[in-house]
Amino acid sequence: MHRHVYSFILMILAATLLAACGSADKGPAEAALKAAEEAVNAAKVEASKYVPDQVGSLESALAGLKEKFSKGDYKAVVSEAPALASRAKEAANAAAAKKVELTKTWEELNRGLPKVVDAIKSRVDVLSQSKKLPAGMTADKLGQAKAGLAEITQQWTAATTASSSGNLMEAVTKANTVKAKAAEVLTALNMRVPDALKG
Repeated sequence: MHRHVYSFILMILAATLLAACGSADKGPAEAALKAAEEAVNAAKVEASKYVPDQVGSLESALAGLKEKFSKGDYKAVVSEAPALASRAKEAANAAAAKKVELTKTWEELNRGLPKVVDAIKSRVDVLSQSKKLPAGMTADKLGQAKAGLAEITQQWTAATTASSSGNLMEAVTKANTVKAKAAEVLTALNMRVPDALKG
């Protein structure tokens, strides 16, 4: 009888100790989870603009950590949270590097493309007012050039708007569309295509 009581007491003590260990781990786990979450949230702002492919995996890893915390797997949280915070920092660094790269690309495009667009517009205006089109130029070709100019103008306006609102990725994408279309229209107008527009 005494042995049974003793065994029962030991079981209660063991359960109490386990619970105590669990609650002792809860504080550090909570702090680690909070630090990881703050790191992910801080990185997400720029990362979503410049390295969006990395944001999904960060959010997924954070959701996994939260689930482990809710299930009481505090040791796993304490162990894995620093790695997630480190990954978030790497994503923030990658976003910063991409921003620098896109800023440089945009500045180069913004220096050259408006001059090209103006040259195309000037040539289209001259040809539109001519009573007789020069050799190698037809009404159809001129019509295509006009349509191309309208598309270029629209895309360039969208690119500059995107740049002004801080969306460099969209600005560069649209500017590259303008670049390709401008080369096409210059060729149709029998104008020289600058090296900067090739490739």
